[in-house]
Amino acid sequence: MTRQEKGLWATVIVLTACVLGMGAWMLFSGNLSQEASPPWKDGSQPVASIQDRAITEDEWVDELKKRYGREMLMTMLNRHAVALEAKAKDIDVMPAEVDAEIEVMSHSYGSKERFLSEMEDQLGITESELKTETMYRLLLEKIATSDVHIEEQQIDSYLEQYPDQFRPKKQLSLSMIEVASEDEAERVMDRLENGEAFADLAAQVSLDEYTREDGGQIGLVEEDDPFLPPALLDAASTLEPGDIAGPISLTDTYAIVYVKEIIEPQAPSEESVREAVRKQLALEQSVSLSELERQLREKYEARISAGTVTL
Repeated sequence: MTRQEKGLWATVIVLTACVLGMGAWMLFSGNLSQEASPPWKDGSQPVASIQDRAITEDEWVDELKKRYGREMLMTMLNRHAVALEAKAKDIDVMPAEVDAEIEVMSHSYGSKERFLSEMEDQLGITESELKTETMYRLLLEKIATSDVHIEEQQIDSYLEQYPDQFRPKKQLSLSMIEVASEDEAERVMDRLENGEAFADLAAQVSLDEYTREDGGQIGLVEEDDPFLPPALLDAASTLEPGDIAGPISLTDTYAIVYVKEIIEPQAPSEESVREAVRKQLALEQSVSLSELERQLREKYEARISAGTVTL
């Protein structure tokens, strides 16, 4: 999974988690308002204030509905429609399938534990939320491909045409210091050789605004990451964990690279590769997942009441 794919997948999960979380909160809040008898009229309870200005629950919920209301309703309708179709077709997703899919997703992170930790620490996505979204996606894919048959010969042809697609790639945990000239890069190398910390120097002198505040840390990347300069990756690929190299000539600047860690991936089994190709080919021949959701909403007569939310 590339950094671009990681970002896209994470964005989908974050948005879904936020939408479903808001829906759960609104349902819970509604139940509380029915069971309790606060001294305020419905929705007039203040939830925040600034100086003498109170923000009421109604105002807060209205803004949430304007921003997330449509997405929340569509997500809830999609979930119900897909569940109905899965029941009608006797399609299910087992917990073991979800675990296996998460294992595949975690390959580019080196381990499942690292993947789950990064999802929660950096994106706020819990393992439970990840499993819920993964189960839904797998169920939707099964419905989409339930009437598609892929021959073994098609899988063989695909693997012959794209032999490296499922080849696991080495992961490098990198940090970088970027400076304006080769002379300055040499001076930075001298300071590093004299014992100054890489992260401290990056914070002081690096020109790269995206990594400078993190001590030059780029993070975990694939050995052929398309978003990093090839010269930087070429230099890093010759190093061992703990090594530093430079100066490295970039387009208009120079860099020093530090390799913190190298993760050698485990090769997937032939069976798992063939199943991945089978699913990919089947999905290519089926309707898109978003179109399938639309068709299922229509099939099961999903309706949004007038005035509930602006569509």
